[in-house]
Amino acid sequence: MKKFELYWKDLNIGSIVETNWDMRSSGDIVYKFDYLAEPSENELMSDFVKFSIQDSILLGEGVEDDDLYLSQAEEEKKFLDLIVDTKTDWYIINEKGEKEIILCPIFHEDNEITWMTDPKYF
Repeated sequence: MKKFELYWKDLNIGSIVETNWDMRSSGDIVYKFDYLAEPSENELMSDFVKFSIQDSILLGEGVEDDDLYLSQAEEEKKFLDLIVDTKTDWYIINEKGEKEIILCPIFHEDNEITWMTDPKYF
């Protein structure tokens, strides 16, 4: 099992253990901050993790992407800098200290996460 540290910009979000790999990798995350704390010192990221978890729950229940988009479009706007990242802000660092640029990860219930290496940086 591979281990990584997940970052957005300089913020260490957590430690990941990869449990599955296919087109996307998935695994378990141990957060470096309590995203459920009120108020959180990382409020934007905490809100985004909660939003992402809710999205993954709804998609798992069969809610279509279009319906999901319409119902959450307003809330999603505040996370556009996190979701539509055209820079290299999302990345993981492996056990050797090597940095890999990734697309915005998807956070799930039970401290699970899915991510994919950004194809622009292979």
